Amino acid sequence: MKAVVFEKFGETPTIQTVPDPKPAPDGVVIRVEATGLCRSDWHGWMGHDDGITLPHVPGHELAGVVVAAGKQVSRWKAGDRVTVPFAVGCGRCFECTSGNHQVCEHQTQPRLAAVAYSIASGRRT
Repeated sequence: MKAVVFEKFGETPTIQTVPDPKPAPDGVVIRVEATGLCRSDWHGWMGHDDGITLPHVPGHELAGVVVAAGKQVSRWKAGDRVTVPFAVGCGRCFECTSGNHQVCEHQTQPRLAAVAYSIASGRRT
């Protein structure tokens, strides 16, 4: 599949062929139907985010359809329409159970939205 990839911080990204994703046992693969790049992606591209390793496929906000689910996933199935937000809360802490997923201390930030398919956690929050 094709993906936007940057191999060096601050340099022009290229479109490359990358391996098709496979779901982790607790994850899903999503066919991306809509996505965009935001300021967080810009910071990653410029090297301001020490959590990014190169080469890197930017993007983390998307809408699409689940095409595969790992063996441990029970709440999502192929054909489900989904969105993946900027930050995904754990769903268990005080902030999450109070409706404040965006400030969860255990949040994760999905990646790979800028490709034809994306991998995401299979948990529902």
